[in-house]
Amino acid sequence: MVPPRQAEFLPVPVGAAMSWLRDGPEQEVADVDFSAAANGTEGPAGAPVPGAEAEWVRWQGFDEEPQSIAIDQVRPGDVLVVDPAKGGLLAGTWDPSSREPVSDLGDAAQLAYGRRVTLRLDRHLPEIGDVPSPAAAEEAEVPAEQRIEQWLRALSADPGGPPEWFAEAAARLCGQFELHPVEPNKDQTGSAYYVLTERHARTGRTIVDAATMDGSDQSTSLTGTGVTLASHLHGVANRAAGIAIRLGWGAELVEDVRMAGRLHDLGKVDPRFQEQLVGGDPVDLEMCDEPLAKSLPGVRRTRRYPTGMRHELASVALVESNRDVLHCAHDPDLVLHLIATHHGWARPLPPVIEDPDPRTLVWTVDGCSLRTDSDPQVSSLALEAADRFWRLVARYGYHGLAWLEAILRLADHQQSAAEAEQP
Repeated sequence: MVPPRQAEFLPVPVGAAMSWLRDGPEQEVADVDFSAAANGTEGPAGAPVPGAEAEWVRWQGFDEEPQSIAIDQVRPGDVLVVDPAKGGLLAGTWDPSSREPVSDLGDAAQLAYGRRVTLRLDRHLPEIGDVPSPAAAEEAEVPAEQRIEQWLRALSADPGGPPEWFAEAAARLCGQFELHPVEPNKDQTGSAYYVLTERHARTGRTIVDAATMDGSDQSTSLTGTGVTLASHLHGVANRAAGIAIRLGWGAELVEDVRMAGRLHDLGKVDPRFQEQLVGGDPVDLEMCDEPLAKSLPGVRRTRRYPTGMRHELASVALVESNRDVLHCAHDPDLVLHLIATHHGWARPLPPVIEDPDPRTLVWTVDGCSLRTDSDPQVSSLALEAADRFWRLVARYGYHGLAWLEAILRLADHQQSAAEAEQP
């Protein structure tokens, strides 16, 4: 709901970060050779601090829970979310000797990004009076939404109250917010609190932020827009082809990228994936006339699809179950590769895990019946993907293939964002 933003990131050499987390000596962070520390093989000296891992977690994207890691598990490129009470900043810049608690800029960063506004009504807020909380809901005489609306309007009208960014966020959320109660898990301290996310003024839906689509099934599918699979496939196909035409691609490439768009999300027909898109409600699932590509409005996030499985690989397996569906493809290898990589995986090896409860997936395209087992381990999918990747690199070049992939990925993102804007 409140994803990390670049505006709140502070890039630090991995050796300096590890030493700070360990409460070790300060390391230089000037433009010098950090190769020994950067490869993770030579960390700063000192024993791990018992229980210190609770002060930070590694952000792993939207499809995975943040991971509590030891200091020696920190690697270059990690995004670490650190308890503001640990300090490490002074006047907005790196100072590992500082023990002053730092400001939590999560919501300010959302506002600065400009796509949508969020507010977490938890302990990070500035001193702004009585913050509405779930704890007071039972005793309150009015519903939580009404209490929060009154609170937001009072804040946005008080020029001498909260910080400027907070007042602006409150003003934008007035009458246009969705309420999310959050319960701290067993590893967290504090009480339950609310998170407010901005709704679209015209449609009333929570604004879908395309920048949060990190390739995970959670971020790309649980958007609350209720879009059918057929509609989404059609939209992505046309959008990808349109981009390719404007880039001056030849007719054969245009039609191949269009075909990849028409087939890219077929793996979502897995009944467990469909259950996720209706919030796990069997009644809502039965009431759906056709498979969905995006979750129904207001459903709660629930996992039914096996962790680590990729719907795009199931899409490839369905297409390969009946190659007649590719009879119009000018380069069938390219179509299959674009489907497999439209979330950035399978370059060249796709993540293949065992399906603990395999299902039979069925779909029909242009009169071609597609049918496959959901367990990728029963096929040679991974080896075929790797061989296909190298054939295409030889055909289009490293940069050319990446360019081709980018068109379908961006078309998918843009189509999902456009669907959220529709009434």
